[in-house]
Amino acid sequence: MISRGVVSVLLIGCCCALSENYPFVSTSLGNITGVYEESYSDRIYSAFYSIPFAKPPVGELRFQEPQPISSWSGTWNASIKDIFCVQVVHTMKPGGDYIGDEDCLYLSVFVPNEDPGSIKEPLDVIVHVHGGAFMFGSANSYAGPAFLMDRDVILVTISYRLGVLGFLSTEDGVVPGNNGMKDQVLALKWIRDHIKSFGGNPESVTLTGLSAGGASVHLHYLSPLSRGLFARGVSFSGNALAPWVLQEEPLLKARMLGAQVGCAQQETKELVNCLKQRSTYQLVESVKILRPWLFNPFSPFGVVVEKGGDNRFLEEHPYLLLKNGKFYDVPWIISSTAEEGLYPAAEFATDHNYFKDLEERWLELAPFVLDYNYTVAAGKKDDVSKKIKRAYLKKKRISSETFRVFVDMMSDRLFCISAEIAAKMHAFQARSPVYFYYFAYLGDEIESFSIHFTKEDQRDGVSHGDDVMYIFSNPQTPIIPRLPHLDELMKEKLLNMLTSFSSTNVPHMSKVDWEPVGKRDPVKMLYIRNPKDMSMEKITKIERHRSMWASIPFAENEGLFPTAKDEL
Repeated sequence: MISRGVVSVLLIGCCCALSENYPFVSTSLGNITGVYEESYSDRIYSAFYSIPFAKPPVGELRFQEPQPISSWSGTWNASIKDIFCVQVVHTMKPGGDYIGDEDCLYLSVFVPNEDPGSIKEPLDVIVHVHGGAFMFGSANSYAGPAFLMDRDVILVTISYRLGVLGFLSTEDGVVPGNNGMKDQVLALKWIRDHIKSFGGNPESVTLTGLSAGGASVHLHYLSPLSRGLFARGVSFSGNALAPWVLQEEPLLKARMLGAQVGCAQQETKELVNCLKQRSTYQLVESVKILRPWLFNPFSPFGVVVEKGGDNRFLEEHPYLLLKNGKFYDVPWIISSTAEEGLYPAAEFATDHNYFKDLEERWLELAPFVLDYNYTVAAGKKDDVSKKIKRAYLKKKRISSETFRVFVDMMSDRLFCISAEIAAKMHAFQARSPVYFYYFAYLGDEIESFSIHFTKEDQRDGVSHGDDVMYIFSNPQTPIIPRLPHLDELMKEKLLNMLTSFSSTNVPHMSKVDWEPVGKRDPVKMLYIRNPKDMSMEKITKIERHRSMWASIPFAENEGLFPTAKDEL
C-alpha cells in the first residue's frame, strides 16, 4: 500500500513531463495527466486515476465533513491506481486484514478517447459507488473500465471514507454521522463542476452502485444534499431498506470503540478529541470487537438518521421518506440475483467447521449472521432464531447438504425482502419509472463475485454481484481475450441496458418489453435466465417465506412505524 507521503510526492509535480504518450486535460483546479489503456475490444482509452476531490480528511479534519479540494500548481499525475481508504478488508482471516490510508478521497475518470479535449458532443457519464458494506472496498476494487470503454460513455469511480472513519456518529452535533455519504456528495459535485473538461455531460449523470454502493444510490434519492447531482440511478443488489444499511446504537458503538483504545470520556466532544489522537490502525482494528464471529455482522458501522448538525445527509428514516414520497423523483433501476446470500455465505462453505459452528451455536450466532442483534428484543431472539431456521431447514442440520437452502435464508433476509418492499414503495410514490430485474444467469468464464471472498474457483449459484461482472470488468484479474458465446451475449445485453438507460431514461433489452414496477399490482421484474431467455415475471422466490418474515418483530422499517404501514 502506498503511504500518504509517497502519494503526495507522486501525484503533484510542478515539472511533470508531458508528451504524446499521456492523455492530458486542463481543469479549473489545474492540469491532469493520465495513462492510456486498452479496452476489451482493443480500443485505446484515457484513464485518469486517483484525482483528489477533497482535502485529506486527516488531523483536525478526521470525523469532519469533507472539504473541497484546492487548486494545485503544476500537473497532477493521475496514474496511481490503488489508494484504499483505511479499512479491515473482508478476507478469509477471521475479522479481516487491515489495509489503507486515511488520505483517500480520490476519484478516477475513464474516457473512451485518446484525446478528451477533442470530444465535440458531451458524453453521458456513469458514476460507480463501490460496495463493501460501508466497511471495505475501494473506487477501483470491483469496477473496471475495460467493458464500458467499448461504449461512448465516461466512467467515474469514487472513493469514500469507510467504517468508523466514515460512519462514526455521536448522535449529536459533534459528529452527526454519514461523513462517508457526504464524501460521495462532494464527489458528485466535483463531477458536476469538472467533468466537462473530460468530455462529459454534467446534465446526464447516471449514478450506479453495488451492494452498499447500491444502497448508497438509493439513499441519494432520499437526501436533500444530492438533489440535482444525478439524472437517474441503478442500485445493483442494494437498497435503503436493507437490514444492514442503517446503523443501530451508534453512540453506544462509539463508546465501545473509545473504551477499546483508551478513550472513556462521557462528553462526546471530549470523546471525539481523544479518538482523533489515536492512530488509524488502533481505531480500525478495534472494530473487530463488534464482530463476534468471522466477519459478521459485516456492517457494524453504517448510515444514521442525523440528530444534529446543519448539513444533514439523512433527515428522516428511509421508510418514512419513501412512504411519504419525499425523494428525488428520477428514474431508478433496482436488481437482485438468484443467490444473493452467497455473500457472505460462500465463506462458510470453505470450511465445514463453520457449518458445525453455525449448527451448534445457532442461537448465539444467528442474530449476527442475519443482522438482528440490535433489532429484536433480547428475550425474543432465541425464539426468532429457531423460527427462521425451522422455516427454511425444517429439522435438518446446517451442512454442505443444506447449504443452498441456507443461502436462500441469507438471500431473503439480507437482500431480497427489502428489495421488493423498496421497489414497491418507491414506485407507489414516484412519477418516474422504477425498473426491477432478477439475474439468474450462471456464466461460463466470467468469474463469480463470490470468488473475491472465498478465493476458490467454484460456482454455488448466481452470487450477489455477479451481474455487475458483465458491466464493470474485474480489475483484479486479467481480461479474458474473448469470452464464450453466451457470456459475450450477456455482457452486450447488460451494457446495452445501462447505456440506453443513461441516454434515454429507458433500459432496453432486445425483444423484451420491460415493464416498470406498477403502483398497486404485485411487483413484476425482468427475469434474466440467460441472454436468450428473458421475460416479465411476478416475484415468487420469497413467496413461501414472506409471511414468516413479516411476522417477526423486527424494530426496523415498518416495525418502527406500525401506524405508518401502507397496504400497497
